Amino acid sequence: MGVKNAVGPSPIQSVLLVARFDRHEKALRFDAHSLPGHLIQLVTAGKVYQECNGREYILRPGCAIWYHEDETVRGTVIESPWIYYSVNFIAPSLPPPDFESRLLLARPVVHDQFKRLLQAWNDLRLPPATRDWRVHACLSEIIANLTTPSQHRARMDPRTQLWWMLETELRKQLHQPIHMKRVTELARQPRAVIAASCQHAVGMPPMKRIKQVRMSLARSLVRGSELRITEIAGRVGYARVHEFSRDYHIHFGTSPKQDSRKGWAHWAVKFKPWLPQSARQGITTKSSSRRSRGNVV
Repeated sequence: MGVKNAVGPSPIQSVLLVARFDRHEKALRFDAHSLPGHLIQLVTAGKVYQECNGREYILRPGCAIWYHEDETVRGTVIESPWIYYSVNFIAPSLPPPDFESRLLLARPVVHDQFKRLLQAWNDLRLPPATRDWRVHACLSEIIANLTTPSQHRARMDPRTQLWWMLETELRKQLHQPIHMKRVTELARQPRAVIAASCQHAVGMPPMKRIKQVRMSLARSLVRGSELRITEIAGRVGYARVHEFSRDYHIHFGTSPKQDSRKGWAHWAVKFKPWLPQSARQGITTKSSSRRSRGNVV
């Protein structure tokens, strides 16, 4: 009876950061990279346009967005002040939501849970063990309320743990050639075991998944950076630009050069009507007098 109803292990290994940010800059534009591990933000005020993994989002109060590992993020503050909570944590066996499900509508209870999470994080008077328990408990509640029951159960599957630990390491090596031999050396497991874990985690073979991650990063750089196509190809592990362009076209149905035209200038013009009058002039190029670079936190 007890074994049948047993609860599996928590996937959360450690919590690295909990904070609330108040950004009052008007028409702030930013280029940044998400922190290692998982990063969840909850917007409580303001309106922000963001692009990540080639997908465009409008973040309003009540929206939560989930980042994973080193993802390129760029955007602009449409309405200030922009106020949001942020939590960064390590959970190698916990995959993020699918790219199509990264933007989540949080229930009001999640806002209260973020408040309690921040309170527990900042309460350094607590004994360390008590503070750990409270922080982990609050974060677990937040994750439980941001995922569906079916997602939650799948994410606890230990068969996926090997692949997510591998992918965390492989994302740091995307600028290098990655072959299956390298993957097996890193995992110290047979190919069949790795392939089975990857299939359970993302529903595809390992090398296909690696290419998907490469292309996701490539599109973010094509649309959101000022790097040349040759530089982007190198960043995602391609020594030959024509091979990169060929795979990019197969994956997205357009060339990197064509896709880059939908980048900064494209979205700046597209969302120009939402910006304050003082920020509308000269917004048709990538240049900006108020632009922030760094990490997403």
